[in-house]
Amino acid sequence: MSQRGFTRGARLVLGLTLASIGLSGAPVACRAAGADAAGARAAYREHCASCHGERRYGGYASPLIPRTLERKDDAVLARAILEGLPNTQMPAFREHLDAEDAQALVALLREPIGEITWSLQDIANSRVEIPVEAPKIAPEIRRESLILVVERGTGSVSVLDGDSMRELDRFPVGRIHGGLKFDRAFRQVLAATRDGTLVAYDLERGGLRAKVKVGVNTRNVAISPDGEFTAAANQLPPGLVLLDAALRPARLLELPGQPSAVYHLPGGQHFAVALRDLPRLYTIHPPDFEVREVALPEPFEDFAFVPGASRLVASSRGGSRLHLYDFEEHRSLATLETSGLPHLFSACFFEKDGVQHAAFNHLGDARLSIVDMEAFRVVREIPLLGSGYFARTHPGTPYLWIDTNTEAVQLVDKRTLALLERTLVPEPGKKAMHVEFTAEGDRALVSVWHDEGAVVIYNSNTLAEQGRLDYAMPVGKYNAGNKTRLLR
Repeated sequence: MSQRGFTRGARLVLGLTLASIGLSGAPVACRAAGADAAGARAAYREHCASCHGERRYGGYASPLIPRTLERKDDAVLARAILEGLPNTQMPAFREHLDAEDAQALVALLREPIGEITWSLQDIANSRVEIPVEAPKIAPEIRRESLILVVERGTGSVSVLDGDSMRELDRFPVGRIHGGLKFDRAFRQVLAATRDGTLVAYDLERGGLRAKVKVGVNTRNVAISPDGEFTAAANQLPPGLVLLDAALRPARLLELPGQPSAVYHLPGGQHFAVALRDLPRLYTIHPPDFEVREVALPEPFEDFAFVPGASRLVASSRGGSRLHLYDFEEHRSLATLETSGLPHLFSACFFEKDGVQHAAFNHLGDARLSIVDMEAFRVVREIPLLGSGYFARTHPGTPYLWIDTNTEAVQLVDKRTLALLERTLVPEPGKKAMHVEFTAEGDRALVSVWHDEGAVVIYNSNTLAEQGRLDYAMPVGKYNAGNKTRLLR
């Protein structure tokens, strides 16, 4: 096999990918894949296994097996290898692998790996109860003020008192995917990893209470408002696991396709899961777990709930429009053509002149779309410095806070929808991302996404920096009060 060295830019991209899973970000030598099977396996181990798993079951990134790739043709997969995927940590390898190398890797991904199973009994056998330790969260701490920071560099979660910004506890989890989920009474918070480990953390006393392996590769989890039930959406094997408040498995629902995610439906105890490759929506009703299957106009890969209404806005990766969908009447209310794929899961909602609006980034397209949710039309398109992930706001700030996949966070005035000339650069040369607010919204927390990173705290009105906390790859921050707003 011939040797092909990385350029400096490629080293930085791959270094960021490795650092994001806790490995060294130092420059890595690159060997080209041969067109033969042995060369493809060597290339997979070198370039893919750290994110997609040694057995291709997934890890930090999604699984790469025939079942999950069957609806993608070889040309699409080869292009992803050579050109990368926008707004992910999948870098482009076109400077290091040629078309023949990419085709050999695609052939490897098509190889069968046998049936992947993880039964209800397997789940039950994996469950571990963790003895309660001495209290780490004092009774006087306002639990709605708690902020949990996911530190990808160490695979742990830091628990902060959101009033003082003092660390109260820290617990190991792993490669968290899909965010943290709180119950309405702030008794517990759940975290799931890509490899299927689900943990429950006690918000009343502090400390882990239980952990269980719900699958081989997990997309995300949802919790009912009363905390009595949890649903975990698995990509491997495709299915939905229902558990009780103590993380004891109660029901396993097999799915005919890949779940996009599972959510709690606002206004009740129900869960909903959509499929990313089939036009189906399933609603599950605890405690008897009655399942209702509903046909959709097209697959909903990404969606966000509209606050205060029985509606969601949804998109399909393969489509070019948005749906405003009533999840109680199970019908599409309106559609909106879009020239790019909006990142709806990371959208934010706000009121302007008494009318609810939504703002969202686009994957691979450096712009922000602002939509009037009553008329369901785009009222402003704002060019950005880069194609980012999140649009965030809070009633306590006059701004939309937009990350741009660069060192800068851009700001939009919610009253005028004008882009501010001023940008916030927490640390030059390091990516700024994932804005979260304190419960009252008076402070904004921005991640410096780097192995030597930080969470930088700003006054959300004056934009003055008020402090920073050192973290290794602080990928996300979650305030208990903000994250339960839709549960109320």
